[in-house]
Amino acid sequence: MERNTVRFCLVLLWMVRLGSAVYAVQPPTTPSAKDTTIINDWYKHAYESLDDNLKKSEDLINKAWKTSIDIAYDQGIADGYYYTGCVFERKGTLNIAKRYFERAVSLYVQGKFLNNLPDTYRRLGVIDMNEDRHYSAFEYFLNGLRVAEENGYLLNQVELSIELASYHNKISKDYKEAVATLKDAERLARENGYVTTLGPLYLQYGIAYGKLRDYEVGLRYCNLAKRQFNTASDPAVKWQLKTLLVEGEICSKTHDVVRLAAILEQIGSMAELVDDSQLETTYHLLQATQLYFQRDYENVLKICAELDSRLADKKPPEDDWHRLRLLQLKAFYALGDVNRADILLDDYEYSKDSLYAAQYIGQGREMNENYKLEKFGRQIKEQQLRLANTNYQRYGLTVGIVVLLTVLTILCLHFREKDRLVHRVALKNAEISVQNDILKQANKQNELLLREIHHRVKNSLQIINSLLSLQSRKTSNQEVVAMMQESSSRINSIALIHTKLYQQQSLSRLNIQDYVEQLGMHLLSVYNVAKKNVCFHVDAKDVYLDIDTAIPLGLILTELMTNSLKYAFVDRSDGEIYVQVKHAGAKEYELIFKDNGVGIPESKLKQTHETLGFRLIHSLTRQLAGIIQYTFGEFSMYNIRFKGQA
Repeated sequence: MERNTVRFCLVLLWMVRLGSAVYAVQPPTTPSAKDTTIINDWYKHAYESLDDNLKKSEDLINKAWKTSIDIAYDQGIADGYYYTGCVFERKGTLNIAKRYFERAVSLYVQGKFLNNLPDTYRRLGVIDMNEDRHYSAFEYFLNGLRVAEENGYLLNQVELSIELASYHNKISKDYKEAVATLKDAERLARENGYVTTLGPLYLQYGIAYGKLRDYEVGLRYCNLAKRQFNTASDPAVKWQLKTLLVEGEICSKTHDVVRLAAILEQIGSMAELVDDSQLETTYHLLQATQLYFQRDYENVLKICAELDSRLADKKPPEDDWHRLRLLQLKAFYALGDVNRADILLDDYEYSKDSLYAAQYIGQGREMNENYKLEKFGRQIKEQQLRLANTNYQRYGLTVGIVVLLTVLTILCLHFREKDRLVHRVALKNAEISVQNDILKQANKQNELLLREIHHRVKNSLQIINSLLSLQSRKTSNQEVVAMMQESSSRINSIALIHTKLYQQQSLSRLNIQDYVEQLGMHLLSVYNVAKKNVCFHVDAKDVYLDIDTAIPLGLILTELMTNSLKYAFVDRSDGEIYVQVKHAGAKEYELIFKDNGVGIPESKLKQTHETLGFRLIHSLTRQLAGIIQYTFGEFSMYNIRFKGQA
């Protein structure tokens, strides 16, 4: 059987080779070296005069492109698309420039003309970055860098590395990767004397180190970038302005008010020379930050309101939007306008979620568009392939029969092997089934052991409670007895958590409604010795917390309920205590504790906070990364916002 297979393969190869020899086409005539040199010189002069005389460049490119088409100079035709794209990019019509660059990439890859391919990828990536097509921009930068590295185009490597670092600084937020990329680019730039690339390279360094909070290094690179831009033969005001803005942002992080003021004064003299809305927005945000440091909160809010209205119809960069909202929040809080600050904070959280959703939706649309473009490209290639293979259609049936016979022969040879593989798969499935049963038994055993641990912890805590009770009976000092009783209540709140975890089905999440109700009943039985009519209300439905969050919360509630039962209803026969635990956002919760007791007078509020119970409340609140507020009106109310685990 194996010999027959080899014979079939040899016959197939012989027939393909014979057909190729009979129907081989003559290669096209190659353009002369003199003509191609002239065309390349035209393109070179056109590129050099892009900034000075755009009309002259466009005429030279059209002339070279037409000549390339006339003499069938494939690289010249591909270069025509590339240089025409550069012209439209210089004019600012990026959508047209992108189409020319995409066609240039297709021809460069097809003809393996690699000189301008890395730079074409770079320009496409920059255009997609400006259009928020981040996924495709990253692909273009990586493809360009790959081509440049494989073919030794060092200048292209440096330029593409700078763009990749800019992508990490703006989009991926992987600032360490940005620094690593820039280090390789800096080495190449210094070794090969690419001085013009050092300014943008240092600027990206400054941005990355500023985001990494290494402000001293970030400022040093900003100074290097400014020096590089100032010593250039043709200083670019836009690059100088970008560097000053990055330096100003770092100074705002370090609260260097004096240096920030000097930078803003420099920027003010240059801002009118550059028409860039993004740089203008960053400049106004720095002005607002300076006013905040000067405690001029009204003007901070005024600048923020103007920026808000200006950016309402646009899609601002995510960092600028966050900075604008945070400045407004800090100004409102500084002015004591807590209500407006809270409203703005809620809107900020909602808008932030909307921005993240829009970002991921945009990425999904972008990937979908890329898929459609790739599919369309494949369809075009298939049509071209069918047109190119018209001469071989008469042999299609013969080749198909040969291929079919070959496939049948291979199937016969591997039929037995397939049966063996099926048998092996059946054995493997049986083995996996046995392993699954073993794992299920082990899981049940582990769950049983965990329940036993919770049970033993609960018993140990009850023993400690009993020891404290026995110890308190041996002393007549009421203060010591009270301390023992408070300690016993705290221990009981922890023991109750382990009891609930042991009793309920879930071992990782605690039902807060049942827990708080039982904790309240216990504390009422301990501290309501005067048999007052105290009503206890709990609202914590659908709230489940992990044990690391539930224990501090239980201790806080123990202290608050103990304090209310002991002091809130003095000289009164009845009272009400309300406890509410609810969701306040993703991984965030809110505890509201209030009673209709006498409250804490403002004159004694500081003294109260010096007690052990209130120090414990504040310490546990910080442990939960929360904040606590006390208000007294119709009710004496504590409001605690804290974080829990996912």
